[in-house]
Amino acid sequence: MRIMASCLFPSFVMAIALARNPCLPAQDATAATVVGGEAQLITGHPFTAIKYARRVKVLPDGKLQFIRNQRYPTRIARDADGRLMMQDIQSDRLQSECDHLDLPVPPVCPSWNIFVIDPVAHTVTHWVAGEFGAHSAVDFPLSPQRLQETSDVTASLPAFGPDFTEEDGKMRTFDLGDREIEGTQAHGVRWTLDYDANDQAGRTVHRTRIHEVWTSAEMQLIVRVIDGDPNGEETMWGLEKISLTPDAALFRPPDDYEMQHRMSAQWAGRVDQFVHQDFDFLHEWFAE
Repeated sequence: MRIMASCLFPSFVMAIALARNPCLPAQDATAATVVGGEAQLITGHPFTAIKYARRVKVLPDGKLQFIRNQRYPTRIARDADGRLMMQDIQSDRLQSECDHLDLPVPPVCPSWNIFVIDPVAHTVTHWVAGEFGAHSAVDFPLSPQRLQETSDVTASLPAFGPDFTEEDGKMRTFDLGDREIEGTQAHGVRWTLDYDANDQAGRTVHRTRIHEVWTSAEMQLIVRVIDGDPNGEETMWGLEKISLTPDAALFRPPDDYEMQHRMSAQWAGRVDQFVHQDFDFLHEWFAE
């Protein structure tokens, strides 16, 4: 995980300083962009959504009581041409103004990182947004290797099976069929584990764990995952506030930002030291 704002992205700050100093299966998805012979990114299915993870308590009437956010809600998006956008707000190093994961809707942070991977322009663009964000953005060339990494990370759904097995108890699998979640058609699978455990008094009690995954094959997205005890606490994570018509402005810096281009040959050998943190974060595209 990374830290936020000017102290959050030292490589980006370094790049600005240097600028101012002249010294289910993928075939069920949609059309794909083929660049460099191998890399394939999903096109034709744009979206924007808020990625969340929260701990909840299951009440006797089945309703969910919020306990705590496990991560800071952040936005991810994809446009029709395969451009990818991610916000980066870390949950492990929040500024005091936004360190309120105990609230159902945490306050807006004063600054956060944004990066956009553009397979059309072959660029990676990074800027810091928010009230305290620097009004500067920088872009770097997108190498064939990084484009392939982008495809590998985001264009195929991971399996996301349970972390328990038949050795842990009686395990069953249920096909939950299709249903609409956040306006998106998704297919659900639930695994259950029934087992015996000792309570605090040393008595043997029956326990149940579930692992439930809802995915959209058409959008190649994990929409919702539920883990825990259906009679106790559960962790829920996935996407909410999904829109299939993302604003084009999400994929470019604000108009009043100063654009710094790092596309020349003299930067070729140094690109990775500035973009590697963005690609580290990209690996959380499907993670909790």
